Amino acid sequence: MRKTYFEVFQAEGFQVFKTNNLKEVLDLAKKETPNIILLDVALPEMDGFRELEALKKDTSTKKITVIMYAQLEKKDDRAKAIELEARDFITAAEVTPLEAINRIKIILGEQRSYRVAINKNDGYDIKELIEDLTGNKVAKCPKCGSDLILYLIKDLSKGTDYFKVSFICPKCA
Repeated sequence: MRKTYFEVFQAEGFQVFKTNNLKEVLDLAKKETPNIILLDVALPEMDGFRELEALKKDTSTKKITVIMYAQLEKKDDRAKAIELEARDFITAAEVTPLEAINRIKIILGEQRSYRVAINKNDGYDIKELIEDLTGNKVAKCPKCGSDLILYLIKDLSKGTDYFKVSFICPKCA
């Protein structure tokens, strides 16, 4: 997956630095001062969370945005990443490399996104919209039961008038 992400990010015009050795991450971050670090949770040499802590403790790297990445999310990984000041948590099983790029572009301010709270009593075609987009009559999170938020991301690959649409849970996302 690392190779796939590397290739997709380069194809999208990102300058990509990579290392398979977490011990080199801090040194590389100090040398290159990247806008974002996509940091793997689990590598053979070291725990990615320890490296995140090291990045956030070092005065020269603490302001670099870090997104944690995992093949599969283990219990409490997301909460631990956010607690250690990661900006986002991406799971390969749930997010494609192109979706990851969109999230990164939003964080960098290169792409617009909108989060819209929908009240099922708003009238018009809201109930039908919710059902068409979710397959359900209500927009509730299946994990926690919270109201979902309509999430719109400009799909720049198709032009400025196209959006990708999904529902997200403000608590679980």
